[in-house]
Amino acid sequence: MQLTDYIGKSDLEIIHFVFSLIKEIDYKIKNKTFFYKNQVTHYINERVDHFINRLHVRCSLQKIYKAEIHHMITPKLKNIFERHSLLSCV
Repeated sequence: MQLTDYIGKSDLEIIHFVFSLIKEIDYKIKNKTFFYKNQVTHYINERVDHFINRLHVRCSLQKIYKAEIHHMITPKLKNIFERHSLLSCV
């Protein structure tokens, strides 16, 4: 039995997307591509919207997936913000 037997294919894609996005954000912060927290949040929103549109699901399911993705990203993003010193716009 594999993990895809227990969860759906789209759920597995979402989990993979979240972890790859977190790694990408951490890498871009280390390389000084991002300086501000709002740059990171704007980048996340763009990537999430693009990913959700690529799934070709109904609008109600898109909103649920988007909320799940943000729910998974938020704790990991807080850890990244604590490790790196990013500027914050007021």
